[in-house]
Amino acid sequence: MKHTHKPMKALAVVLAAALFLGGFAATASAALPSNMTQAQKDFIAAVGAMAAADMKTSDVLASLTLAQAILESGWGTSTLATQANALFGIKADSRWSGRVFSKETQECYDGVNFVTETALFRAYDSWQDSVNDHSAFLIAGSRYAAVIGERDYKKACNAIHKAGYATDPAYASKLINLIERYELTAFDTLADNPDEPGDPGSPGNPDNPGDPSDPSGEAIRALLTRLLAAIWQAVMKCPLLQLLFNLT
Repeated sequence: MKHTHKPMKALAVVLAAALFLGGFAATASAALPSNMTQAQKDFIAAVGAMAAADMKTSDVLASLTLAQAILESGWGTSTLATQANALFGIKADSRWSGRVFSKETQECYDGVNFVTETALFRAYDSWQDSVNDHSAFLIAGSRYAAVIGERDYKKACNAIHKAGYATDPAYASKLINLIERYELTAFDTLADNPDEPGDPGSPGNPDNPGDPSDPSGEAIRALLTRLLAAIWQAVMKCPLLQLLFNLT
């Protein structure tokens, strides 16, 4: 009889999460600049959900991934993003065996002057593949060790720049500005605390849906992640919801 009420308890957690995440989406969305285009809102919703899900397995800060995607791809409008599904401008060197895309790029090797050169970049079948490879690229490179697991977005941005990800001397400050301007740390919170609305319970308690040792808890956490992404996208796309949440 110990597990009789487990489904009802799990349902209660999900319902509580819906209310919590609805408020979360409204609060985070309300902080966004009022002059954002719908395309920019859609980009944050889509890539932010990918980055948050990825952070749970890669330990790469979601806000950093999203800020880099915005900066490197011009909100998903760059030639690399539209023709090669590449959001992060990762060059294709000898370590890459996949598809490549050739285009001109600007580099700043002396910290002052930018030069234009043609380079080969990694190409993908989807933006999701690009997000996945971005984290794999960072994890595989020992020089990015300080980035993996870092939860302070400013430290993460400075670490990835110091490691040589980009030659732009203002790269870190641009990433930090994007994270702060668009409240991208909301996706870090989602990745780190997907089961926050649940009952904290006690370690190893099989009746607790939020317990990582319980398979149903994993399912609920996955559901909460999808739920937030759905709420965020709904708020960003629906004028009526934006009106209800005072976003217009």
